[in-house]
Amino acid sequence: MARERLALLAGFFLGSFAWNVCWPFLPLRVQELGVGSLAEVARVSGFLAGGSQLITAFLAPWWSLLGERYGYRRQIIRAHLGMGAAMAAIGLARVPLELIGAGAMLGALGGNYPHYMALVAMRAAPSDVGRAIGDLQAAGQLGATLGPLLGGFVASQFGVGAAFVTSLAISAFSAILILSFVTPDDRSARTRATSGGIRAALVDPRQRWLMALLVVGDSGIQGLRPLIPVVIASRVGDNPSVVAAVTGLVATLVTGGGVLSAIVVGRVARRAHPRSILRVTLPIACLLAASIPLTDGLPELIVIWTLLGVTGGALSPCVFGWLGRHATGGGGFALLASTSMLGFAIGPAVMGQLTVYGMEWPFRGAAISTALAAILVMARRERAI
Repeated sequence: MARERLALLAGFFLGSFAWNVCWPFLPLRVQELGVGSLAEVARVSGFLAGGSQLITAFLAPWWSLLGERYGYRRQIIRAHLGMGAAMAAIGLARVPLELIGAGAMLGALGGNYPHYMALVAMRAAPSDVGRAIGDLQAAGQLGATLGPLLGGFVASQFGVGAAFVTSLAISAFSAILILSFVTPDDRSARTRATSGGIRAALVDPRQRWLMALLVVGDSGIQGLRPLIPVVIASRVGDNPSVVAAVTGLVATLVTGGGVLSAIVVGRVARRAHPRSILRVTLPIACLLAASIPLTDGLPELIVIWTLLGVTGGALSPCVFGWLGRHATGGGGFALLASTSMLGFAIGPAVMGQLTVYGMEWPFRGAAISTALAAILVMARRERAI
């Protein structure tokens, strides 16, 4: 059992690592294919990122229903291989139309997050679900932290397309790891999934409220991620290798804050209610998001964005820990993870379009959405969740 949990943590880490080896550099890939101004690059990148993840979020409940019936392990393997193939297609695209097709492929075939959450929740003891989910999220955030470092090196030395192709090799290895060391879902696991499945979770008002909180709070902050290269380019110039290297560093520090949040929150939430944590972190994240456009220097920008990663990164593990206080099966976690993917879809699309009004508007939008999430948390009664 310990070896299997370690394999799940390693697989989730590698899946996140494979994603972040290339995804922070999507705007640079768009720029390579002839898109002109930085504002236009931001809008196209937001459309691609939001569109592909919207497809993923739309299909995630259906993939999860198949996971309940045939096993989440199969869905994890499918998602690893699908994501790797789609990322390679993005790296090899020669014209914007091919890039759009590859993004649609990524949305349709990627998305391992809900299946990992459901499988880990089902195979953990009820008292250990919160910690197991927190450790899984920390592994994913660690992959997101280290991925841009390798991606920045590959992109600066061999080109941005090579970073996307690298994702395929890592994803294939992740699928082999899960196939080799994680046992197939057995009948008892599927029975547990059915009793605490997606349909049962969806009718629970507590589940629906947590889903709404996650979308509102996470979409703004996640929507800023694709803008990192654009903001960096506005401060260091248009040298692609320099922008790629600095983007890798900034993305690493931002997601590193998420690692810290996942590790700390996963353990603190066993003693303190997640609502108490969010009452502190969400208002701070709101102020940090609003202050990013006001900074001129690169060092100040890096510090503020890193702190935003720490405070904003507390939302997801807190919401999952909140769910862990009353969830009885894997379906609720799969549904909540699917909702998180919806936030990843809405955020980049909305924040990218806000650049029409100026590069400071995405950050104002993120501050507003985070403030709304803080209001939702403060207005919620303790006994209701």
